[in-house]
Amino acid sequence: MSNTHYEEILLREEYKLVAKLQKDPEFSKYGKISYEDRNSDNKFPISKLPTGTRYPEIYLVEFNMPVYESVGRLRNDWVGNLIIQLSEEVLMDRKPNIPPDVYFTCNFSPFNNHVKDTWICAGNAWPVAMDNGLWHFIVSLGALINQDRYVTAERREHLNPDAFDYWVERGKKPVSDIKWPIDLLIREEIKITPKEKVNEPSKIVITPKSNATNKPTPIVIVPKAKTNEPEIKITIKKK
Repeated sequence: MSNTHYEEILLREEYKLVAKLQKDPEFSKYGKISYEDRNSDNKFPISKLPTGTRYPEIYLVEFNMPVYESVGRLRNDWVGNLIIQLSEEVLMDRKPNIPPDVYFTCNFSPFNNHVKDTWICAGNAWPVAMDNGLWHFIVSLGALINQDRYVTAERREHLNPDAFDYWVERGKKPVSDIKWPIDLLIREEIKITPKEKVNEPSKIVITPKSNATNKPTPIVIVPKAKTNEPEIKITIKKK
């Protein structure tokens, strides 16, 4: 039996925030998000609302970003694909050691101590992101690929120690200067309300005719503006 709080509140909020993430101009340069519809099993872009009332558990993320292939060799044609699956246990418990299931593939292995051709260290990203949810987890995975310091573990012996040494040699700097939208939750949506046009009374300009050298001063007549005051009628009855 499904948990109503999980189905109708948690999954719905996760979807809304992930959709908001996709609208971020900086994120959208590097990431594209879609989901698997639970009613039809079809895949849709995150901008399309799910059919029915069942919000998605499976999200697909495609990252396109520069990565190092080896020491000093930067490539701009890297593509990585993630399938992220949420569950009731993940969202209800929010424990560092219970991240969402992540399946990862890419077109070639980046020179990265936490990412290789069929593996990405989701365990590093989830503890950073779990309080905020899936949208932050997606950002953290992208930051891990980009070798951002805030999510990259300071441990040499892992997937590729040589890549770790090169990251340290580069000053522990990210591959690209990506402004990840980690402030997504506190951003205010700016709504522009058109100003109501006020109909001002038209002006009548009368210029007296004159043969003199000095031009006469025009006379400007401004009709009295109409008010919304109710009209008062007085009826006098004869005795």
